[in-house]
Amino acid sequence: MLDFLRKRKRSWIIIALLGIIVVTFIAFYGGSKYQNQGSPDVAEVNGDIISQREFAVQYQRALSRYRELLKGSLTPEMLKNLNIKGTLLEELIQKKLALQEARSLGLTATDEELWNSLAQIPEFQVAGRPNKERYLQLLRANGLTPGEFEEEQREQLTIQRLYSVIADTVHVTEAEVRDRYRVEQEKINLNFIRLPLSNFIPEVKLTEDEIKKFYDRNKDSLKEPLKIQVEYLSYPFDQLSSSAQIGDKEIEDYYQVNRESKFHKPKEAKVRYISIRMPPTADAKQKDEARARAHRIVADARAGKDFAQIAKGESDDPSAAKGGDVGWIAQGQLPQPLDKAVFGLAKGEVSNAIETPAGLQIVKVEDTKEEKTQSLKEATPEITRMLKAEKGKREAATTADRDREKALSGSDFNKLAQDRGAAVNVTRWFSNGEVLPEIGPNQEFYKNAFVLAAKDVSPVIEGSSAYYLLRIKERKEPTVPALEAVRRNIENGLRESKAHELLLQKANGFLDQLKKEKDIARLAERNSLKLEETGWFLRNAPQLPKIGELSELKAGGIILSAQKPVAERIHAQKDAAYILAFKESQGADMERFEKEKETLAKQALAESRQRILQKFMEGLKAKAKIQIHAASLQEG
Repeated sequence: MLDFLRKRKRSWIIIALLGIIVVTFIAFYGGSKYQNQGSPDVAEVNGDIISQREFAVQYQRALSRYRELLKGSLTPEMLKNLNIKGTLLEELIQKKLALQEARSLGLTATDEELWNSLAQIPEFQVAGRPNKERYLQLLRANGLTPGEFEEEQREQLTIQRLYSVIADTVHVTEAEVRDRYRVEQEKINLNFIRLPLSNFIPEVKLTEDEIKKFYDRNKDSLKEPLKIQVEYLSYPFDQLSSSAQIGDKEIEDYYQVNRESKFHKPKEAKVRYISIRMPPTADAKQKDEARARAHRIVADARAGKDFAQIAKGESDDPSAAKGGDVGWIAQGQLPQPLDKAVFGLAKGEVSNAIETPAGLQIVKVEDTKEEKTQSLKEATPEITRMLKAEKGKREAATTADRDREKALSGSDFNKLAQDRGAAVNVTRWFSNGEVLPEIGPNQEFYKNAFVLAAKDVSPVIEGSSAYYLLRIKERKEPTVPALEAVRRNIENGLRESKAHELLLQKANGFLDQLKKEKDIARLAERNSLKLEETGWFLRNAPQLPKIGELSELKAGGIILSAQKPVAERIHAQKDAAYILAFKESQGADMERFEKEKETLAKQALAESRQRILQKFMEGLKAKAKIQIHAASLQEG
């Protein structure tokens, strides 16, 4: 799961450069009330401050995104490994650097560009037109002043202008794309000899002195952490909601108040789109060329050419890889004039080229769903469930508060549970960072558990389906186990470590022979080793067939060839070492290249722009004076 999430965490810089960012006001600016005026600033970048307030807003937003993505399974350990605060700080530093550079180059967004941008945010519109009262109302509701919000918008536009200027300096030739394709699509087949670690473990002999020395040197790492056992009272919401009585008037009142927000579904459209970049700095000729290209694409799509295939070859947006598919979009989600254009199309229709600040957009509506409002009768079962759940949760909170007061006055947990016809729950022994299956990833539960003193009663803690009261039952302080308790683990670890040394020593000896003879088959035969071959694979494949991942793959692919047939070094995994030698190669399919070269050129251009932008930002950072206040980044 963590690997998946890390791969999904793209830099905001790359997204800003390569994609069209459609960010609604409420989603982007909600939560601006987080701040801590008494805390030190988080960092300083060439004299510009990253404040605690700015950092806290962005951190809460990122945390919410991960919680929504993981649907309640975000554990404290996962949160720690994701390093959200560290990643966020790097992004904010890069943002400061980009703004400073853009301003020094005179690329600050103009007032006209700012007002045009604000006018296209749907949340600020009434009946499809910008509305000042609506604008000010939403700012007030989210704790923002017009100046604060407009400055943030201006900064975004300024950064986009900088990235457009950088992107427009990057070009790739067809020859470069062809050479890259030839290398990446060449297939190779390798011979290899596998030396298993298990063959060397029986050769290892351990002495009692080695075991004792390892134990004495590593007592800190062998130390068992603090462990606790907690007893707790649970107040499940559903137990109290089932008996809650809901009247017809309550149901009707709830329906009338929430009719539009909860029971009305706006019209939806399943959309594919093609984006043609047209940077703000484009001259008249560039704009004419972009429009001509867009008109050609529209004509092809309306003539029956597959829209998804056109998008893969023509779109400048990352969605091109999926044929421009962006899924279902509700009316009002997109900025104008895109929203009006999309929802003016019938199923199967293709729009004209729509001009936006990001360029030209061509949209195809693949399917539609008409807007619908549930009737009171249709909504009644859902409303009843929600109201019962709300009443059950309130009753659970009231009961938990009452029991806590009794517990603070000396009442025993067993008596409190007995009065409710419930039982006192007792956890297994657990250490900090572990997640109890019966509790789930409830950080407040664990945080309170590890700070409670003996006989203390926790505050009422809210969970996903219940409230909790808890207290410590027993504690086991951190201790170093006796040697005999960890002897087997120490012996296994030492034996494996020594076996690995023997394995590498033997493998390197074989490799030295191979470098002299250049004949891996002869080496295998002479030493009674099994010779295998991988079978065909691409040089940049993430894994070798029959072998798996090797460090060399991560460093840029296999470089063995007829000219360089023997690997320079041994490649080791945890349980084996490999001696690799080139066997044969198979050239790339250049006929396929001719068919796909336009798409490949676009991919190469996008990747080149990404690399240039990363190098540009690395250069800015290398020259910058950056001071980070590490204490302000500690997890709370």
